[in-house]
Amino acid sequence: IPYFYLADSIMDRAESAECTSICSYCSRMKRGILYSCARENGYNVLALGQHLDDLAESLMMSLFFNGALRTMKANYTIEEGDLRVIRPLVDTREKDLAKFAAEKKLPVIPENCPACFEAPKQRHRLKQLLAAQENLNKNIFQSI
Repeated sequence: IPYFYLADSIMDRAESAECTSICSYCSRMKRGILYSCARENGYNVLALGQHLDDLAESLMMSLFFNGALRTMKANYTIEEGDLRVIRPLVDTREKDLAKFAAEKKLPVIPENCPACFEAPKQRHRLKQLLAAQENLNKNIFQSI
C-alpha cells in the first residue's frame, strides 16, 4: 500500500474561520483531506488509528462541552456514500499501542497540534480526569 504525505495549512484557516472548537474544526478538515486523498487514489475504505482512549475522551468532551452522548463510530459510510471509514483499534488501549510500538521500534509521532502547544486543551484535561478515575476503577475504559 502506498504511503501519502499530505501537508495543509489548517491552522491558518482555523484562525480566520468562525469555529467554537479548534479541535473539532481541525478534525473535520483533516478528515476532508484524507477523504480527498482516498478518492484521488481510488480507495473506498479509510482506516483511522483512533483507540479506546480516544473514543472515551471524545465521549466525555461531547458530554461536558456539547451536552450530548456522542463519540466516534468504529465503522461507517460517509454521507456521500463513496467511502467507508473504519477504526480497527477502538478496543485497544493507548498504553498497549505505545508498548507495542516501543517493542517493535515503530516510529511514533508525538503530539503535534500547534493549538495545544499554547496551553493544555480540553482533550488533555479529560485525559487527566480519566486517568485519575482509572486509579479508582480499573475497568473504567471498558465501562465507557
